[in-house]
Amino acid sequence: MAGEATAPTHGHQVPVEEPTQAKTAEETQVAEAASEAIPKPSDTHGNNLEQAEEKKKLGNAAYQAKRFSEAIGLYSEAIELAGDAASPVFFSNRAVCYAAQGDWARTRDDAAEALRRPDGITKKALFQKARADLRLKNLAGAEETLQLAAQHKLRTEIDKLLRDDGLLLPDAKPAPTAAPAAAPSAASVPEAAPRAASVPEAAPAAGDAADQAKASGTARYKEGAYKEALGEYQRALKLLPADDRERRTPLLGNCAAACLMLRRAEECIKMCEEALVLDPLNSKIRARLASAKAASGDFAAARAALGDTDGDVSLSNASRQIGEWEALLAAADTCLETGTPVKALSMYADLETKALFDCPALTLKMGRCYLELKNYARALNTTQQVLRANPRNIDALVLRTEALWRNNTTGVDSPQWTDPLEQGQRLLREALSFDPDHSGAQALRKKLRQLCSKHVELKQAMDNRNFETARDTLDFMTQECSDNAAVLARLYCERAKVNMRLKDWKSVLKDVGQATYRDHELVQPYFYRAQALQNLERYEDAVKELESLFSWHRTQEVHDKLQEANFQLKKHKRPNYYEMLGVPSVASQLEIKKAYRERASEWHPDKKGHLDGEAKKNAEEMFKRIGEAYEVLTDATKKELYDKGYDLEGITEQIEIKKRRTGGG
Repeated sequence: MAGEATAPTHGHQVPVEEPTQAKTAEETQVAEAASEAIPKPSDTHGNNLEQAEEKKKLGNAAYQAKRFSEAIGLYSEAIELAGDAASPVFFSNRAVCYAAQGDWARTRDDAAEALRRPDGITKKALFQKARADLRLKNLAGAEETLQLAAQHKLRTEIDKLLRDDGLLLPDAKPAPTAAPAAAPSAASVPEAAPRAASVPEAAPAAGDAADQAKASGTARYKEGAYKEALGEYQRALKLLPADDRERRTPLLGNCAAACLMLRRAEECIKMCEEALVLDPLNSKIRARLASAKAASGDFAAARAALGDTDGDVSLSNASRQIGEWEALLAAADTCLETGTPVKALSMYADLETKALFDCPALTLKMGRCYLELKNYARALNTTQQVLRANPRNIDALVLRTEALWRNNTTGVDSPQWTDPLEQGQRLLREALSFDPDHSGAQALRKKLRQLCSKHVELKQAMDNRNFETARDTLDFMTQECSDNAAVLARLYCERAKVNMRLKDWKSVLKDVGQATYRDHELVQPYFYRAQALQNLERYEDAVKELESLFSWHRTQEVHDKLQEANFQLKKHKRPNYYEMLGVPSVASQLEIKKAYRERASEWHPDKKGHLDGEAKKNAEEMFKRIGEAYEVLTDATKKELYDKGYDLEGITEQIEIKKRRTGGG
């Protein structure tokens, strides 16, 4: 729609916000009609809609910052808040984010939902729906969307966006003199005969069984049923005489196209090579062979398959496309190396969807992105996918070990802490059996072996209460794990515990700070910090620490520790009655009474008449405190509660509680 802000996505502009400029008269009429059709919500509903709009704005900002997962979450909150009144823009914006992540199924669903809603048929929604359908090989769905675009006079614009994205329906014929927009239009679509249009031709009015099978395959291909199309093409090949070179060549090309759409690169290569034996100069099949070679990431082999382009349009376009893929891969590698894995992952996913669908190296690079993003489950799934196809892939074994190692969230004091390390060592032993000189596998295996050994030493030192040795061991382990935030956080937490045993409270505070910086969801370091603060007589800070923890981790354990911290704070602030009377805490009642008489006589107001106003007031306060101390320390019940740590207010509360329990008045 006019006035929509846009953001680049894979080479074309995709709107991400509602219109902010002036609308056309037609758009204004549509908006007014839509607003009149919606009943006025209640105040609560209105507030929800306002909140939904705020969430959408935050989602737009997150999208612009390339934080697609965060943007998806915010758009989802907006949709939930708005309920049935959710704007189609919420869904189309979320579809754009899913597209940026390569999640085409969800892109299609959200774009379809946007199109179903009032005033939802926009260029953005139509493009995302058609684009997702083509990515998912749902040609019928894409054609239906394009027909809807044609009804709203948007077909030309949508077609252009799709071409810019390297997408084209099989029956869309490019201009004779223009280069195809992307490889699929030149190298992924079956041909009917040498140098003919890309789309298989319809069956002749009167033809033999082979022609009928070929026509049936072409029909299946147009429907997106590539497996059935391949079967029909192969049946047609069997029906043709072996020496019918003229008709076998395009059929082999059609088989190759179906294999390419089914992501069967090796079968596509075999079919293309067989066809080129019959017709070595067939440029379309050579371009298709290059696409199949490029699918594995072997760009040199892809260019070799093209050979000398000699000004041939199909070969020149295929060569240009291969160059673009190679450049995009290099740019994604740079993003990963420079610490922007989200951007790199988006680029890798785009490459995987468009071209490099049979490239284990690309899959592992995506796994590396997941690793850097701390999505260890996806990293493990990625390596498993590669190893299922090739159990001897050393890079996959190393990456899987790293994912296991970085995802180790077990406490260091647990015997299970070494389980992922030992599992990783087994994987690395297997990798080194394939390539004993692999430096990455050697270095990682050495590190894991040392850590397992140090873990044994740490346990022995703790069991023997040799805390200095335990701290030295942990110092070594933290240096070895400097690149692993999750493990490092737990090592600092364990070292804080050791420093508590050594009563090194300042070191405890430093270690828990390091632990929570790397993993703020760890709870134990907050307990250690509170205890260290109490031992440093920073009781108010200890209470604040536990209050902060209880605000997001509301458990009984935290509540009890917070209550204890408050108790210690009151105990610290209360007056020291024994010191006030000048007697030890083990003094007898006679000693307490004698001391009281002496102190009361010393601070009696009648003896302080010569003092000025402020000093006289202080003396009166001191005399009052002495009487308070005498009252508490000469009452057995009150003295017992005082010795337990209660202040005067707490003593009164405990006595009242006891009275209520015994039914006293």
